[in-house]
Amino acid sequence: MNLSVEICLIIASVMLLFDLSLIAVFAINRMKNRKFTIFSREDKNNYLELLSGNKTPDVKGKVLVSKYLEMKQSIQFSTSEIINIQGSASITKVEKRYLRQLKSIFKASRIEAAVYLGVLGTENARLGLEACIIAEKNYPVKLYIANALSDINNEKSIPVLISTLINAHRWYRNRVNMLISDFGDKFNAYLPNINKNEAVEIKELITDFALVYYSDYAKSYLIELLNTREEGMKGHPNLNGTEKDFQLVYKAADILACFYPKVLDSDEYLKSEDITLKNIAIKGLSNINTLENINKLLIHLKNDDTYRSAVNALSVIIERNANYIQTIVNRFNNEKDERTRQRLAEILSSRIEYFIMKLTTKNGKPAADILKQILILGRTSEIIDFLSKNKNIDLENELVAIIKEVLSVSPFLKKEFSRHLNQRLANKCGITGGEEVAPKKEEKKDKQLILQLSVLLVLAILAFPSIYLLRHRDILLIVPIWEQLKIFVIDFNYYLAFYSMTINLIYFVLLILSLSNVKQQSKLWKNKSKSLLFKKKMLPSISVIAPAFNEEKTIIESSNSLLNLIYPDYELIIVNDGSKDNTLDVLIRYFDLIRVDYIFEYKLMTKPVRGIYMNRSMPKLIVVDKENGGKADSLNAGINISNKEYFCGIDADSLLEDEALLKLASLTLDEGIETPALGGNIFPINGCRIERGQIVDIQIPQNTLARFQTIEYIRAFMAGRLGWARINSLQIISGAFGLFRKERVISVGGYLTSSGKYAKDTVGEDMELVVRIGRLMRELGRNYRICYAYNANCWTEVPEDLTSLKKQRYRWHRGLIEILTFHKKMLFSPIYGRTGLLALPYFLIFEVIGPLIEIQGYIMVIVAIMLGLINTEIAVLLFISTILMGVLISVSSLMIAEKDTKYFKLKDHFLLVLYAIFENFGPRQLFSLWRVSGFLNLLKKPTGWGKPERKGFSAPNTSAKA
Repeated sequence: MNLSVEICLIIASVMLLFDLSLIAVFAINRMKNRKFTIFSREDKNNYLELLSGNKTPDVKGKVLVSKYLEMKQSIQFSTSEIINIQGSASITKVEKRYLRQLKSIFKASRIEAAVYLGVLGTENARLGLEACIIAEKNYPVKLYIANALSDINNEKSIPVLISTLINAHRWYRNRVNMLISDFGDKFNAYLPNINKNEAVEIKELITDFALVYYSDYAKSYLIELLNTREEGMKGHPNLNGTEKDFQLVYKAADILACFYPKVLDSDEYLKSEDITLKNIAIKGLSNINTLENINKLLIHLKNDDTYRSAVNALSVIIERNANYIQTIVNRFNNEKDERTRQRLAEILSSRIEYFIMKLTTKNGKPAADILKQILILGRTSEIIDFLSKNKNIDLENELVAIIKEVLSVSPFLKKEFSRHLNQRLANKCGITGGEEVAPKKEEKKDKQLILQLSVLLVLAILAFPSIYLLRHRDILLIVPIWEQLKIFVIDFNYYLAFYSMTINLIYFVLLILSLSNVKQQSKLWKNKSKSLLFKKKMLPSISVIAPAFNEEKTIIESSNSLLNLIYPDYELIIVNDGSKDNTLDVLIRYFDLIRVDYIFEYKLMTKPVRGIYMNRSMPKLIVVDKENGGKADSLNAGINISNKEYFCGIDADSLLEDEALLKLASLTLDEGIETPALGGNIFPINGCRIERGQIVDIQIPQNTLARFQTIEYIRAFMAGRLGWARINSLQIISGAFGLFRKERVISVGGYLTSSGKYAKDTVGEDMELVVRIGRLMRELGRNYRICYAYNANCWTEVPEDLTSLKKQRYRWHRGLIEILTFHKKMLFSPIYGRTGLLALPYFLIFEVIGPLIEIQGYIMVIVAIMLGLINTEIAVLLFISTILMGVLISVSSLMIAEKDTKYFKLKDHFLLVLYAIFENFGPRQLFSLWRVSGFLNLLKKPTGWGKPERKGFSAPNTSAKA
């Protein structure tokens, strides 16, 4: 035995021992399952008794404060009890420690100190926090300190908090303005001290305060701010003439329009030269329901600059008070101008059913005229919905006559009626021919892509033969070909071992980065109380967008899950992407939806939207029906319809944990810079038991293939994406669960589709969007961070048969290749920082070229075995690089996944460890072979990739009405 073999065996023994130790530690930690407590009054009494000294267990001060923080979430303490707690010797001791910790060099430690000092709320804590917030440079830490001072709620902190706003980042100002507003009466009393301050930050603060607190002083300030703008419009010296000041004036006017509308009910504003201000004043009239104001609004209908605001205001008025409908009807009947009649019809379109019921009365003719005009405007949804449910033949005949007349004037409506009316009604309306069939998309060869892939393939095949020729050039003409072949096979086996070791070492480095990331995230999450996260403007509002194509088996469970998320401000948009099954019908029946005329703007080009469905008793839910265009096109359609600051893209066959969105969005509080994209974990739901959209029993899948995917997913997310996120180089956010800033996504052109800005499709739309956002931010020179949450989990169904899994992996690999070629400019470019120099080169070398090398290596291993060339050294190296290092990464990933919450049973954990070992003996090689096949298929004419068959969640019958 030579020395190299001995060294290899020693390394293998040490690594084997380390892996076994890691598994043992993992099992011990797994049995220490953390339990969450719901505190009672008895718990509070025991805690007070503990602090009083009647009981003297060995309890650390930090634990006492931490428990106090937890108890305050669900139990109210009296003033006397709080004073007793603050005066406790144990609390005083830990208070001094946290005051020192405020000066720590570590951000997380300073945040922890601020949180606990805010909980204690003593005078010393307040003074310490006030001193530190002035000196603090990190905005997230400043925010936590500001929140602590807000919780203490001492009016002496108000001027300190205000001083931190000057020249501060808008991210900080928006949140702290709300924290200062929480002082309520105390801040209102302080307003005279700052109302003359001309700093834009102070004006923003007072304006934000007026939005949440009603007082005569705040009202007077808004009016004064408004009058300053009006003086400027009249040509007087304007002290506040910047664009920021104008936006503040408009915001002040909006607040007045909502809460003090009579202020704007004058010619000074209704006839202002400032069109924006005039429209805000018109909007304010909707909050004063008088006949006089209706007449004022009717005048503004004739003006192109103001008609939209007037239409909206009048629609609101008649929605609130039906007595005014006849006034609008009379104006419609007497109006001669066609454009004004259309605008009046638009106002009345909100009461379509009212006019339908009038058709068979003596006022039928005026009602019919109004309905004709409404249909010409394209408002067909409610009439179609009414006809589908109507049993009154007289009303049906009246409506059919109106539709026939409208079709002769506006034939473009024919498609709309033919699509949604049943065959009997369509025939009765004289509509023949079914819906147009979209032409089948023909995918063409991308000659440039084929050339680039051919070059990569040649390089991958010739790389090691070239190394062999250079390394053994002295024996090329001496040693027989057969012997040289043996040397080449042995060399290749070494190369495979070194390649495997390299990629696992990269994973090991990413694992260390992941551990660092998780440690910090875990500490920060524990310091985020619900009271902080649910404060106004603390977290962004979110539109959850769920594209659905043939998801009738899982759509109700998924929808129920998404409608029950714990989050302060969100809406759910389900986009039916031209499903061929009953996905849409299932949703309509279960949630009792009706088709509505929903006005939105096509900021991103998509396939046509066929209808939007809502239930007024469930305003959070919007269902969109559109022509099939793929997942990316559906997400773009959802973005167009969304009303929130961020959107969360999620697969419709997936379930989010209750707090998943809260945990993911809370990362925006930790950075202090723009976070245009954030991602969370994906776990296989196969094997879990689901009831009404909730996972009631977590189990690993029974299916062997799904189990291999479980360990694969955990390793990829915990040892991969968390690590890349730590160095701000994350390029992949799973399409099943990602959070994006809407404004930024629209600015880059949305998801990549053939309908969009770049006229190009990709099957890797999730990763491509992240890469494009990062590319734009780098080119603009903006600071940003793409984050990944270790504890925000989404559960989704994974393929359980080889055919479906193979299609999925083909899609993934094709998507990766398309992205790298589309953004090839970024590869190895220092302009794009770590993304250009590290992340994208990694994907090119190890994810695209790597499988080509692996498959060659596996072939050479088989050849070596057949020729009897595998020696001890090669075998040990392969064992170390594939089995031992792989198990180390996999078990460590499992430990990270369950740092704070235990998901799987202990038995399931050991099964996953076994699968982490067994995956190296067949499955891993098969997955690599599929990636090579996917690579080679791109050299041929592209074909469809299909969609895996869904089994659906194990759940009770969902056919009943919600």
